[in-house]
Amino acid sequence: AVLTTIPSAEVKAHITSGGDIVYDPVLGWKRTMLPHPGMGLDRNGFRHAEVALAKRPGVVRGFAVGDSQTYGAGVTSAEAYPSVAESMLRARGYDVELINAGLSGYHSRQALRLFKTQLLAFNPDFLVIDCQGRDDVRDEQPPQAGGWAETTQRALFYSRLYRAMRIGVQQVSARLHPGQRSDLSLPSLSLRSPFPDTERPGNHDLILDFATARGIEVFFMDYPFGTVPPQALTRTEHLPRGARLVNTVPSLLATGATTAELFHDNNHLTARGNSVVGEKLADAVAKWMDSRPLPAA
Repeated sequence: AVLTTIPSAEVKAHITSGGDIVYDPVLGWKRTMLPHPGMGLDRNGFRHAEVALAKRPGVVRGFAVGDSQTYGAGVTSAEAYPSVAESMLRARGYDVELINAGLSGYHSRQALRLFKTQLLAFNPDFLVIDCQGRDDVRDEQPPQAGGWAETTQRALFYSRLYRAMRIGVQQVSARLHPGQRSDLSLPSLSLRSPFPDTERPGNHDLILDFATARGIEVFFMDYPFGTVPPQALTRTEHLPRGARLVNTVPSLLATGATTAELFHDNNHLTARGNSVVGEKLADAVAKWMDSRPLPAA
């Protein structure tokens, strides 16, 4: 069985009218009206205290990238799992900065493009990628701005009729197929690539290759999903060989809590669920930091 997806007021506003989300030809959509103190967003759109471009000496900086599960729809900024993990790591004596760069509806292709176009400039030491396992095809084509394709995508993005039709189709599908995943998300309007859909999600490969070439560690989350019992949408076979996968679902199950106590709906964790996931991520990051070679004297 699957919990009925009823997005938080924020997510639902984005789906029906765009909220503070605007079209972007590279990322599909991005936030405007930044900084946004009410949502805990800094001028960069990060759900974190104002992030300076330059790191403090000695700090290990990471970014958590994903959709509204990473952002923490339905919970406060401090309750979202990236903040939970950061607090736990600092309490253990690690000088870590884990910045929440999640945005509702973002898929692996947008995570890749966000990493390349914005996050790389902040000189991260590690990335946390929390995207559904088979959510997008490989991003072989460079972002394209202008022309009929962008004009069409922009028109669809702002079309309330188009959004209403998407919601209607998903709701009907959920009723006809109650055992299948049915979440309401923003449409991915980026141009598709010719990479075969039958292949594993190539964007994860591209993220790992791009990061590894620059000495940046990557942690892939298993994307816990609110079935009864919860399950992982991202598994080892979905990822490049040797990728680090943070398995949070066993920890969620070990709590003995019900799915409704851990999830607001299909993919939005409650404060309790975020706490469990954040602790598991903190354990993984701490293990990695302990294994890093000491800096030269």
